[in-house]
Amino acid sequence: MAIGCLAAPATALAGAPTATTGTASSVTATTATLNGTVFANKEPTTVRFEYGTTAGYGQQTPSGTFSGNATKAFEADLTGLAPSTTYHFRIVATNNSGTDFGNDATFTTPPAGPGAVSITAAPPIVRFGNKVTISGQVAGRPNVRVELEQQPFPFTDPFRNLAQGMTDTAANYAFQVTPTLNTKYHVVARPPRTTSADILVLVRTRVGLRLSDRTPARGARVRFRGSVFPAHDGSTVKIQRRTRTGWKTLRTPVLATATPIDGVARSKYRARLRIRRSGAFRTVMPAHADHARGKSPRRRAFVH
Repeated sequence: MAIGCLAAPATALAGAPTATTGTASSVTATTATLNGTVFANKEPTTVRFEYGTTAGYGQQTPSGTFSGNATKAFEADLTGLAPSTTYHFRIVATNNSGTDFGNDATFTTPPAGPGAVSITAAPPIVRFGNKVTISGQVAGRPNVRVELEQQPFPFTDPFRNLAQGMTDTAANYAFQVTPTLNTKYHVVARPPRTTSADILVLVRTRVGLRLSDRTPARGARVRFRGSVFPAHDGSTVKIQRRTRTGWKTLRTPVLATATPIDGVARSKYRARLRIRRSGAFRTVMPAHADHARGKSPRRRAFVH
């Protein structure tokens, strides 16, 4: 007697995302909006644009996060672009199953009008404690007064004056700053008063990592510890190991209060992990509204 059985319906598996570069819109002499789409393929997926004056890019926009099983639009605003310049850009999507790079696309900014103030930040993303150069040009206006104004996170207070200077004989200016939070900047030239576009500088947390034993016996427990600057008490960090398919999170310790160093508040973490084979490790501090994602240097453990 034949006994029938019902086959379970197939379940679609999650996988790598698909990213498609779109076009640039609302292009002015110093600003533009980049457009693209992403298919997250049922996994949490981070999306960003890479851009720059060559196909090597060199700069990137803040990331967005998508999930689900539908194609969704993603856009990002650029400021501080140079007039009369061709820019390359592409969309990049990453999840636990892989990374997809959209095709390269370009746009060209038009010339700046007389007196226009351009602005750029180098680098646009900086590690906590490092300097950023804010520079640009006041078109056709050498030897005029320029003022750098800032608006730190949470971006609710008015812009406030940070530094003053003059354009040189070629109408260029430059300031050096050391932001401690994600911060917006613009430059005001006067007289007559002319203001640049706003530009956002992201500040990565500074993350440290130490291993109590870099040459442990197989199966031994090793203490992982480190600090995060500035303090983010109560947040979690990710201790990760490098695998053939990417970085795998092993532990997520909670940050605790630590003694400040040189007057700078910091947090600390620690965890004990059993090490069974040699490998590379790092600690990642996820992005928060006030700071960009930070990561420690890689540390290797050699098992014997």
